[in-house]
Amino acid sequence: MKKLMIIYALALLGASCTKDAGLTYTEKDKIYFAYNYLYYTQVIAYDKVVFSFGMKPDSIIKDTAKIGIRVMGQQSGKDRQYRISIDKDSSTAQEGVHYEGLKELNTIGKGLILDTLRIVVLRSQLNSSHITQENRRLRLRMESSDDFDKGTQKGAVIDLYLNNYLSEPKWWKRYESFGLYFYHPEKWKILMSFHPSFRDANSDYPMNANQVSTYFSSLRAYLAQIPTYDKETHARVLIDKLVP
Repeated sequence: MKKLMIIYALALLGASCTKDAGLTYTEKDKIYFAYNYLYYTQVIAYDKVVFSFGMKPDSIIKDTAKIGIRVMGQQSGKDRQYRISIDKDSSTAQEGVHYEGLKELNTIGKGLILDTLRIVVLRSQLNSSHITQENRRLRLRMESSDDFDKGTQKGAVIDLYLNNYLSEPKWWKRYESFGLYFYHPEKWKILMSFHPSFRDANSDYPMNANQVSTYFSSLRAYLAQIPTYDKETHARVLIDKLVP
């Protein structure tokens, strides 16, 4: 009896986990946008991908945004196709203006359970203002196809955000009191030219306080000696202020 109770409890637990994950099982394998990833021992969930031209040279007018695709099921000995649709009512990005047209049916190669959806994105009509900070959204939906059913509720929809400005990196405010002062994209561009560690926008601390003080002093000297201007207001950028 005790053994039967344990089996019954495990069955209930399995049903609960399936419900929480939003999984629906049919005879087909399932496919979905890869909406989470493992960071050390922590699972990070997300429902959007951000592609920014802000850190790229002005000469780059076209590039490729990438979105992970994952199969829930078995490897296949043949190529399979999955279906993508665009939710136009919820999208602000326009085909032919902000991105090139997408194929409705896309192929995942034989033997693969992970793949990448590639979307060609266009820069010329994206606002580069760091003041207005405009983002264009492309909402994609995973649909059923002859080869796949949708696998999870969470992974059925994903938003691709497109922008063309340098937004403030996560670590900036942590260093303001160390002589970095207010955020400005021109200041960040110069720091990135000094050391590649400053390129990591999502880092808490790209380097320790003892190291950064040298780079911030160099930034102050650079701005004092080489006139650098805000592209929108045309004010001169100094380490601690904008000069009209």
